[in-house]
Amino acid sequence: MVAELGRQLDSWRALLPDAIQWRDDDMLCMDDEAMALLRHEINPNTLAAELRTRFHYARHILYRPFVYKALHFPELLSAEDIDYAFLAVQAACLWPLFFPQPKDRKRLVPHLFAWTNGSIGVLLILRMSRVNETLRGVCEGRVSEQEIDQTVGILLDWLDGIRRFDAIAEWAWTVFEPMFRVGDEIDS
Repeated sequence: MVAELGRQLDSWRALLPDAIQWRDDDMLCMDDEAMALLRHEINPNTLAAELRTRFHYARHILYRPFVYKALHFPELLSAEDIDYAFLAVQAACLWPLFFPQPKDRKRLVPHLFAWTNGSIGVLLILRMSRVNETLRGVCEGRVSEQEIDQTVGILLDWLDGIRRFDAIAEWAWTVFEPMFRVGDEIDS
């Protein structure tokens, strides 16, 4: 069932109009035709970032139960479970909505609380990918440390920028900023 849902999600993406297709190697880029389609009364960069982030978020949610399995039942992991756990971590990295252009316009981002809560879940998983032996093994050689570090940085930056008017973000900042501070090691 998971494989079928993953196939359907990839199929949805492939069937998007050419103008709003994107390449995974350039998380922020959409062509000029896509930007022209998205130019309405709201910011097209924010719309493009939200569309792409929703796709990656859906992939992350689809495969996230396998991260739970890796953390709690490592002895029961199959090769397919390991692949799915990897896909969950990979899908959690570098969400375009948190990059500078859209993140600097947070007030234009719909459902701000949902994205803030999503970032909290991702930070927890990324932390576990460093301190949990099984999840670290799942990610090793497949998800680059640079992608994880960059994702942590942009998510902490998001929380820092929004914590002045979002109590959940304020709480998350006080928890996660020290946890990921360079040079500090916190036991799991």
